[in-house]
Amino acid sequence: MIRRFWFFPFLVSALWIAGKPVGITVAQAPSDIYQEVYQGWKYWHVYCYRCHGQDALGSTLAPTLIDPKLKRSLPDFLRFVRNGNPEKGMQAWDKLLDDKQITQLYYYVMARTDKVLPPGRPDEVGPNGGRWIPPQGWPKSK
Repeated sequence: MIRRFWFFPFLVSALWIAGKPVGITVAQAPSDIYQEVYQGWKYWHVYCYRCHGQDALGSTLAPTLIDPKLKRSLPDFLRFVRNGNPEKGMQAWDKLLDDKQITQLYYYVMARTDKVLPPGRPDEVGPNGGRWIPPQGWPKSK
């Protein structure tokens, strides 16, 4: 029985590496989600804040990314960040950011959009000035 299913983990890994959505959702612990959001916050402050603002609120150079009406799906966000938007002056980030890093950026932006993460460093905006705690059940889907 074990020999028959050896290919499944290999197939999932190959599709993940290829950057194609696998369609498998694995529940993540709040600490895992925290790490994704925190890493996204760090990448945000290296690559994105100059144009989109310190807390994703937008600026004169680029729009806010936390407007719920403009919320993107993860595949759309990945495609948009990878390819950029040359007509609007956004460069393609596929040379500097891989899909994991872009996904972490997505979690940060979605936490701000869903208003579950206040402005500031995720390690300083939680209870008593400590680590942010993701709400139970967030995010609802990947």
